[in-house]
Amino acid sequence: MRSTFLAFHTASRAMAASQANIDVTGNNISNVNTDGYTRQRVDLNSISLSGKQKYAVSGSRANVGIGVEVSNISQIRDPFLDARFRKQNAENGKYDTLLSGLSDLELVFDEIDVNGLQSELSSFINQLQTFSQTPTSKDIAMVVRTAAQKVTEILNVFAKQTQEVKDQQVFDLKNVVVDNSFNTTVKAIAELNTQIREELIHGNTPNELYDKRNTLIDNLSNMANIKVITTPEKVSENLTIENLSISIYDPATSTSIGVVKNGLYNTLSVNESGANVKIEINSCFGDFSDNDITQYISGGSIKGYLDLINGNGAYANTAAGENGFRGAMYYKNTMDTFAANFAQLMNDLNTDASGTVKPLFKATDGSGSITAGNIAISDEWLADSTFITTTLSTSTVETGSADNILRMISALKSDMKFYRNASDPLSQVMFEGTMAEYLTGFTGELALDIELNKNFSDTANSVLNNLYTSRESISGVNMDEEGINLMAYQKSYNAAARYFTVLDEAVDTIINNMGIVGR
Repeated sequence: MRSTFLAFHTASRAMAASQANIDVTGNNISNVNTDGYTRQRVDLNSISLSGKQKYAVSGSRANVGIGVEVSNISQIRDPFLDARFRKQNAENGKYDTLLSGLSDLELVFDEIDVNGLQSELSSFINQLQTFSQTPTSKDIAMVVRTAAQKVTEILNVFAKQTQEVKDQQVFDLKNVVVDNSFNTTVKAIAELNTQIREELIHGNTPNELYDKRNTLIDNLSNMANIKVITTPEKVSENLTIENLSISIYDPATSTSIGVVKNGLYNTLSVNESGANVKIEINSCFGDFSDNDITQYISGGSIKGYLDLINGNGAYANTAAGENGFRGAMYYKNTMDTFAANFAQLMNDLNTDASGTVKPLFKATDGSGSITAGNIAISDEWLADSTFITTTLSTSTVETGSADNILRMISALKSDMKFYRNASDPLSQVMFEGTMAEYLTGFTGELALDIELNKNFSDTANSVLNNLYTSRESISGVNMDEEGINLMAYQKSYNAAARYFTVLDEAVDTIINNMGIVGR
């Protein structure tokens, strides 16, 4: 026969388990709107009389269990959904960044709301046509020069504003994303790792610290493609804890670069010294023969910024590892190609009777290489509006004829080859067509890039939202479910209390009503 008062321990444990369930349910309800909170549950274990579960054997006495015990307060999370959410979050961060940067470039090359380059080029051609009718008019020659000057000025503005967009992206990458967000986040995660370890060693359950850490890991996944790994560590005979490490992961090369390892962390820095911006790792742990990890950044907002800053499109040597995305560098070089070929064409056409070239355009920095940023009217044309040649030969053409002006108009409207190096016909041909087609194709490419990345961004956002919903259905707090649980645990608590009453009545019977026969 079991000890009489052993049943009271069973009832006491039942009430304690029910109370724990009620408390955890209340905690879940109170945190329904807490950002990053993970739904908690009570883990229960059945207790046998011997301390081990036994089964009845024929001919032997069956042991009755002595109740239940609370083994842990755990969080309800799905590691697989966490991994998928964070991977998708990196993709989402990349496309959101690209879309924002390309939209800034679109504002620079807006040909609809403002009179852009195509409008000024068309105006220049129209003024040349007017000049061809009265080639001896100095007034009209001045108007032609002014129209040409507007073309150079808008090219200068384009170059300046494109550089400003790039500089802004570099500033945001360095000061906002890397120095502030990324490095601050990995430091905070490492510190939380240390706190969680101490809590676990002291026998506590740091669920709130887990929530903070998971929120930070989610934020980190928006900046880079990361891999989160937990490894068990046996601290004592009865205690095993999990250590957490985080790596920047490149799926293309299966390369992992550690940024968090327990309480240690590595920071990143932006190197602007070369032609391209680089991401370098500052090592606190790990062995890095080369601290340049730019090529291993495969996702997140950091990748988006790198594409915008370093992306050189068709001008990139992809075989040498250069970035082939059409970013700010590509659109800058595209305008440089236009400016150089435009100037080369006009300068070559402006020759005197002896065949000597009389340059109409120059590079303001004296480099000799004309770009969108340095193109300007030549000093000679600026000093004399009639510097533009109207005829090629006074011996064969009537004086005052506009034959050379007509050649210029024809050349500006005809198909031509736009060389990467305008002064070298053997260099790479970047485009073949008219000036107007070049500019239309240029703005069309930018519009296509924006539309494409908008579609990518919308798709990434949609998938991310679906994953978030799936994760919340498991880890989030549902008020209806918690309300049902609360009623169930209240009933189990009342039943345990009733069990106490029954036991009390049984003990009363044993003490006061047994052994009184014959008195």
